Amino acid sequence: MEENKLREAELLLHLYELYSSDSMVDAFTWCIKGFQAENLRDFEELYPVGSEGRKYFFRVGNFLDLLGTFLGREYLPKKMIIDFCPDDVKSFWKIAKKVIIQGRKKWKDPTLYADLESLNREIEKSQGI
Repeated sequence: MEENKLREAELLLHLYELYSSDSMVDAFTWCIKGFQAENLRDFEELYPVGSEGRKYFFRVGNFLDLLGTFLGREYLPKKMIIDFCPDDVKSFWKIAKKVIIQGRKKWKDPTLYADLESLNREIEKSQGI
């Protein structure tokens, strides 16, 4: 039991290090303040491969999807993951949802950010939304 709690703490600290890194803070800030795509077509025009905006979008999306994966695989307690950064998850999902759903079809990747979507759903459920 004690060993499991230590592993959870180490994983949570590592996640926090990633989450609070300068590169992640810059990416989150850009997503909230700079993201302007209404759909996948806009996204591909505004943020071509190699652009800073595209890198920021996928950096945040990949991180939040990883949190969702941890939730689904029960690597950390559900409440701990849900409480980690719920506002960031909801904000990103709100602005990125159309791009992600359309991207799943176009890029033939039906699981693109599926764990992020599940995490968002769990957060909303926990908040009574």
